[in-house]
Order: sequence, then C-alpha cells, then structure tokens
Amino acid sequence: MSYQISDGILESELSKWLTKAGQKYGKFKDGRVNYTDADIAPVVMITVVCGNKILLAKRGHGLADAEGYWSTINGFIDEDKPVAEIAAQELKEEISLEMSPLKIKVGPSYTVKNLQEKRSYIIFPCLVKLDAKPEIVLDHEHTEFTWTKRGRLEQYHMLDDTSETIDAALRLL
Repeated sequence: MSYQISDGILESELSKWLTKAGQKYGKFKDGRVNYTDADIAPVVMITVVCGNKILLAKRGHGLADAEGYWSTINGFIDEDKPVAEIAAQELKEEISLEMSPLKIKVGPSYTVKNLQEKRSYIIFPCLVKLDAKPEIVLDHEHTEFTWTKRGRLEQYHMLDDTSETIDAALRLL
C-alpha cells in the first residue's frame, strides 16, 4: 500500500479551512483557492452507482493529478459552498449530469497521502445512486468512461487509494 490515511475535517470546519488556504496559496481572479502549488487540498470524490455498477472515468492529460488513471468523478473544493453543491457542480461539468445537491450523500472526510500524487488530499467521499444509467457526456478532463462492478475495480489502472474512496462512498448506501 503506497498511501496513508489520517483524520479529515468536519464539513462545518471547511469554510475556515478554505479561508486559511486562500491566504496561504492565493486565489484565482474569480475567488477560487489556487491549489497549483499546494501541499494539501480538499476534494470531492463522487461515486456514481446504478444498480450494481459503478461509474469510472479515465482522466486525461494536463490535469492537476492522476493523469491517465481511472477514477470516480472528482474535483477540488475551492469555493466556500456546501460539499454536496460542489459535487453537483462537478457532475454537471465533468459528465453533464444534472443532480440536485439534496440527492448527494456526503460521508465523513479523511486525509490521504499517496506517494503517487504530488499533494495530500482531504477527501469528502460522496455517493449518487441512480435508477437508470444517464447519457454521459465527458468534458475535456476525461477520455473515456465505463460502468463496472465493485469486484472488478482491480482490473483498472487506478491510484492505490481509489478503492478506499469508493468503499467509503458505498458505506453511505
């Protein structure tokens, strides 16, 4: 195992954390925290489930991290908004899935340090359960997608901690 897991932060502490991160790392012109050179960043990792299948998307190149790896839908938490709202934004941006934040379950966060990545992440695992597979339209961050069963995850080129994140989300079922 090339990763270490430690405590995360409460969602109620995220606003204060983002304020400090903005002071430490700077902000983009639109006010989002700039994690380009950050040693740690909070992210949403959204496991989308339909029946007994999990949606995976292959990350493209030129991204912040995990280029060429299969993953869940994810993104930086770089704005002071509820985690479910950030997750809904990422679903819309990355796969064109409109989802009410009220239908997104958010699990307790944890921090992961993975030697395969350039920074540590405070992961907020999220779960979206669908009744039918939607039309998936990928954005520029992904090259392809697939639906697979939990027992087949090891067949995909994923970061070592991705299964941990998926399992954390599946515990919200």
